[in-house]
Amino acid sequence: MSTQIRTDIKGIERFVFTDGADQDKLHLHVSEVAGGTRAHAPHEHEGQEIFWVLAGEAEVMVGEETHRLTAGQAIQVDGPILHGISNAGAEPLRYAVIIAKP
Repeated sequence: MSTQIRTDIKGIERFVFTDGADQDKLHLHVSEVAGGTRAHAPHEHEGQEIFWVLAGEAEVMVGEETHRLTAGQAIQVDGPILHGISNAGAEPLRYAVIIAKP
């Protein structure tokens, strides 16, 4: 069994990929943004995306809708719909991003 260990994935100290794992189909990283800011502008892409809030308060825009999430809550979005996440509070927002591509 062949494994690959990566230490360059945002927010993850050590990421182990086992034999057969396809890094092009499933992606995970952890982001942290300061109060009242966002990591990047709303975007679109193929596949599905999950935002899982680990700490803080988030505002997630999906198309014309906006959803508030707090620690322990998650949302799954369809990637081709314009979407984005921002920090809706004063404390740092820490969240995991999981992207599944077709």
